[in-house]
Amino acid sequence: MLLILCRTIGFGRLAQALVLGLVVLCGVFLVACGDDQDTQATEGTQPTATSASAPESAQSTPQAPRTTAPLTGTNPATASSQEATTPGETATPFKPPVQVVTTTNFLADWARLIGGDRVEVFGMIPAGGDPHSFMPGARDIARVADADLVLTVGLQLEAGWLEELVHNASADESKIVALADRVDPLEFATAELHDDHGDDHGEMMEDEGHGEHGEEVLGRLLIGDGETGMMSVIDLEHGDVEQDAFDLGSRAGRIYATKSGRFAIAVSSDANTAHIFDGGVYLEAHGDHFDLAEHEVERLNIDLSGDRPSHLYAGSEWATIYYDGSGDVVFLEEHELEEEGSAYVPPKLNFGAQHGAAVPLEGDLFAISLQHPDYESAPEDYRLPIGAQISDLDGNIIHSAEGCEGLHGDAGNGHVAVFGCVGGVLVLEEHGDHFDDYFIGPPASSPEDFRITSVWGYPGLQHFFGLGSAVGLYIIEPEDGFMEQVIPASEELKPINVAMSHDGEALFVVMSDGELRMYDAHDLDLLASADDFLTEPVEAGFWARPHVATAPGAVFITNSLGGEVLQLDDHDLEVVGHWDVDGNPTKIAFVGIYGEPEGDEEHGGRGDHHGHDHGSLDPHFWFDPVRVKTAVTVIAARLSAIDPENRSVYLQNAAEYGRELDELHAWTQEQVSAVAPENRLLVTSHDSLSYFAGLYGFEVIGLVIPSLGTEVEPSAEHIAAVVDVVREHDIPAVFGETTVSERLAQAVARETGAELVQLYSGSMGAEGSGADTYLGMVRTNVERIVGALK
Repeated sequence: MLLILCRTIGFGRLAQALVLGLVVLCGVFLVACGDDQDTQATEGTQPTATSASAPESAQSTPQAPRTTAPLTGTNPATASSQEATTPGETATPFKPPVQVVTTTNFLADWARLIGGDRVEVFGMIPAGGDPHSFMPGARDIARVADADLVLTVGLQLEAGWLEELVHNASADESKIVALADRVDPLEFATAELHDDHGDDHGEMMEDEGHGEHGEEVLGRLLIGDGETGMMSVIDLEHGDVEQDAFDLGSRAGRIYATKSGRFAIAVSSDANTAHIFDGGVYLEAHGDHFDLAEHEVERLNIDLSGDRPSHLYAGSEWATIYYDGSGDVVFLEEHELEEEGSAYVPPKLNFGAQHGAAVPLEGDLFAISLQHPDYESAPEDYRLPIGAQISDLDGNIIHSAEGCEGLHGDAGNGHVAVFGCVGGVLVLEEHGDHFDDYFIGPPASSPEDFRITSVWGYPGLQHFFGLGSAVGLYIIEPEDGFMEQVIPASEELKPINVAMSHDGEALFVVMSDGELRMYDAHDLDLLASADDFLTEPVEAGFWARPHVATAPGAVFITNSLGGEVLQLDDHDLEVVGHWDVDGNPTKIAFVGIYGEPEGDEEHGGRGDHHGHDHGSLDPHFWFDPVRVKTAVTVIAARLSAIDPENRSVYLQNAAEYGRELDELHAWTQEQVSAVAPENRLLVTSHDSLSYFAGLYGFEVIGLVIPSLGTEVEPSAEHIAAVVDVVREHDIPAVFGETTVSERLAQAVARETGAELVQLYSGSMGAEGSGADTYLGMVRTNVERIVGALK
């Protein structure tokens, strides 16, 4: 380490020799000191302390946060060298702790809690440091070079300096984990100001730059024919339809977009193959900014041929294809697909021939159907699985569960997988270092032949939706262990198809009479319904059913019998456009931008309209403790891969910290309830509180600095508009941030008489501040927000 540092800062051979001599002298000194070394605090670690006891109720105030993990594994590195051994017994060999480097100090806090004494953590950015503008030094380069794991926020938060640091350290990028990429990040809310009366302050809030009815969606629609093997492409920017643009070989079994919206995967079961399409519209990173890339839709030259691919599932990071005839499962990782394109070779495992499914979960784990034991003797009679198993990418089975007769239909939310069965659903749920499984049956009055055949879920959404053509649509609550009917089924009227919006916020249900219903996916309030726009009869067989795809501001539905695709407004489901498509347009996927970029249209560039050049996704996920639980799980999984001997310790520590995060979330909800809903309006220094606002029912109506990170300060007109908003809504407080200059926020406060309240944003506070742990930082912020607004 010292030699790396010397080379980095430019010392010559003489300096290196001096350092080596110093190392030798230090070694002699440590031997002489003996056990005194155990009393020394290692740089980058914290002293061990006993965990505070948990509160009796989730609604009470959380106890002070721990400073170390609740459990620790055996660490030979800290064992006394004087410990005796019995004759013939071999002493435990020295094993140094895992070296972890983090960018921000709250990431360091999480790593210490999960790793305990099995890790040595070094946080680069000190308390009060700004992760956007931090300047690393020689010590940081050396630390990154020697690290086993480097934890970053990602999504361009550290883009101004991290890439150069990694390059200078010659670091293996596989050891760098960007956590914001793994927590289902939000899109930025785009606008700086909002006004209930629609007055033009110059920079009004709009829905990601789309028009009133979402007609300016930037991307393409891929339309699979329900009878032939053709796929057409609709260019939404220009309205062009390329009829029969690609031959899939057989009718499309499924077409799903990947999580980012860039790629789509189509399964052609009868042709024994699948296809990956690059939609051709995406944001391309170029150093400190993003450019909008646009090219033709391209079919990637990746060989996905196999024996009857049938089931396709697109998760947050991984997509899977199950090949019924062989039992092979192909795993497609989106980030690697972006980097390698047609050169990408996806991993493949075999789980036995069956009508199977594989659901991606967090931590590179997968819930995969379990073959019927009698399949080989009578494949046609026993093609449906009997249960599910949890597997990693090496094929190691972590958990297995039977008891799901006629398994068909599946979904996951990252930590829970649900499978449809005869008589109910099978649930596999992660709990720290293990999985539990249980069966949820239908309501008491359900028919004896009750069966769920399709399931839908979304990352971060705790409940699921299950559909059985004969029994209707149900909401499934794994945490409470019950299901409840949402829409009944009868001979005259029943739900026949379901889709979730791209962001998991809405549920779309197609009824057998041609009605389309839109529900809030969280509380199941009916948001809108529409009918009389689909050709009847709607259900002329499975392959003619309408299918739904969504994009920001728009809903698209296929009308197979009418030979058209319709675009609906996502507020009231009003038809705002349509395209005639040859054949029987059935399957549909949207590929493109989830949030239209702004910037220099002449050069195709993406401007810094969100500040910090983050791109379209918001990196500030740490303001949401529910998403932090996901990040903590990722950390535990990566530590387990590096140090598998202590895997159970890492997972159990993550589970314990997850319970503390649950308590924090419940406590925050209780505190926020003291603020009347009409008073939950935030004016902030910059766009960092969207996660907090969305989770706890606030609205960010003003940003003092809409372009932080650029050299151009907000205009006088913009500041005047912020002042108008504060006055109009009688906002009592403007919220500044510890890592952002408060000069402009102070000016707004002085002009309006509002209080200026400082929050911790990009960094925890200094030791003794009460905000020197992640849990303490969140509690401090909540207390200040609630105190200022209630």
